[in-house]
Order: sequence, then C-alpha cells, then structure tokens
Amino acid sequence: MTNIRKIAKLTGYSVSSVSRVINNHPHVSEEARQKILQVMEELDYRPNILAQELSSGSTRRVGVVIPHTTLHPYFSQLLNGLLDAAMDHNYTLLILPSRYDIDLEKYYLEQLRGRAFDSLIFTSRSVDIETIASYAKYGNIVCCEEVQNPNLSSVYVSRTHACKTAFNWIKDQGKSKIALLFTRKDLKSSTYRLTMEAYKEVFGEKTEPLILDGISTGEDAYEQGDSLLEQDLDCIFSNGDDVATGVVRYYQEKNLELPLLIGQEKQLTGEVLGIPTIDNKSYQLGQESFKQALSDEKRTIILQSEFIIR
Repeated sequence: MTNIRKIAKLTGYSVSSVSRVINNHPHVSEEARQKILQVMEELDYRPNILAQELSSGSTRRVGVVIPHTTLHPYFSQLLNGLLDAAMDHNYTLLILPSRYDIDLEKYYLEQLRGRAFDSLIFTSRSVDIETIASYAKYGNIVCCEEVQNPNLSSVYVSRTHACKTAFNWIKDQGKSKIALLFTRKDLKSSTYRLTMEAYKEVFGEKTEPLILDGISTGEDAYEQGDSLLEQDLDCIFSNGDDVATGVVRYYQEKNLELPLLIGQEKQLTGEVLGIPTIDNKSYQLGQESFKQALSDEKRTIILQSEFIIR
C-alpha cells in the first residue's frame, strides 16, 4: 500500500516535504514538487481526502437547508446564486432538502456539529432560532431572514417597502377584494408575516383578504381556482409569476374575466403576461448568503425588493 513514507523514500525527500506538496503548501522548491508529483502519478497515489480535511481543519463544503429546489422560483433562483458563488470560491455546495421537517433540520445541524461541512445556510426553516443558534459554535450559520441573535449571520431581502408600494398601487386602482397566495401560512415564514403586515398597513385591520396557501407552482394555483371564485375578487396577489400562469389558465378555461393579477420574482412568464411583479432579488440573495457563510464576522446584510409596474 502506497503512503507518503514510501513516496518520501523513492524521491529522496522528507515526509514533511511530501506532505507539503500533497496539501499544496508554498514552502517547497519547484524541483522537489515536480519530482514528488511524478512519483505520485507513477504509483497512482491519491491522498486521503478525510485526512486532508482533518489536517487543514476545513472541508471546503457548505450545507444549504432548502425546503424544495424547483417547486417555487424564489428557491430555484436563490439556489442558482448559491451554486455560482460556490463555484467562484472553489467550494462544494451540499443541498439539504427539508420539506420544513423540524427533525430533519435538526439532523442537518448535527451534521454541522460533526464537521460534515464548514458552514450552514438556512434558506427557510421550521426549527426555532434558539435551537439553530445553539449550534453556531460548531460553524458559521447564515439565515436568509431577519434574526435578532448575535451568534447568527442574517442575509435577507426586505420585502416591506415593495409590498406596501404594490398594495398602495392596487388600492389606487380601486381594488379592495384581494386574494393573497402563499406557499405556507405560518408566522415562522417571513414572507407570509411581512406580506400580511404590509397588507394591513395599507388596507387596515377590518379588510380581510382571501388567503390561500399550499401554492408553489402554477399547477397549485390552477387546482385552487374554485376557491378563488368563492369570493368576488378584483385582485389576485400571487407569490410568483409562474404561479400566476395557473390563475390565468383557470380563468381562461372558465371564460371568465381575469381580475388584476400581480406576480413575483421577475420571471420571463411575467413579462409575457405583462403583469406587475415584485423582484425579490433571490439570485443576489444566494450570492450574498454564500459569501457570508465564508466570513468569520457575524453580520446582517439587507437587500431591497422592488415593485415593477407593467
């Protein structure tokens, strides 16, 4: 079995010199490096990756807890930003699907504790912040939402201004019977919480919108079309431009007049439909979250979403 001692013996260099070449350390002559690499190639020697990680104290892996990767455009665009940033920094990105399962999210935290990766990014969560923060001593943890904990980094998109701008614009169009579409109706969801806060600030507490949840795709929206007809709506505030296509399809098949339709995520489908949208900067969020995962400094980074009228 080939090991670094055998390589050292065959090359005439010390074990420490061989180790430096294997770990790509700079303090070794080019002549020695080439000789050692040549012998390694001849012996088909491959370093033990686990041993290298233990030696360097770094796995060059970042875990990303994500409820789903393709169901909703927000997460797919966020994931694209994370992947591009990981490649730019020569890191491996580990996708950790959760489906909002608390036990599974805790399992991923335990993996951080066991050094399966250097850092962990929560794009969304069900587990409480206090539990997440208790694992911060094992590696950098970044949350893609506003958190008030000094042990955690926070990189998030502030949706409040864009949502208020959108609701004010809707109100100016004379619309007041509104349906709001969500992936989940849960106060742990910053999207749900901030959207509802913006709605109530513009329309007041007495005006209740129709709230439909469990919607991540256009197909989901289409399947809940009957629920949209239960009220005489004049505006549908969807949670994605792709989601909005399901609403359009349902109303067209029923030969009904489509209420004012608002999209999100600034997708091509929204441009084709010609509907207003909210750009939640999800790709940029992925990029910034990854960069923060590599930082030793705990920080809060805030991006601003934008309401786009078409």
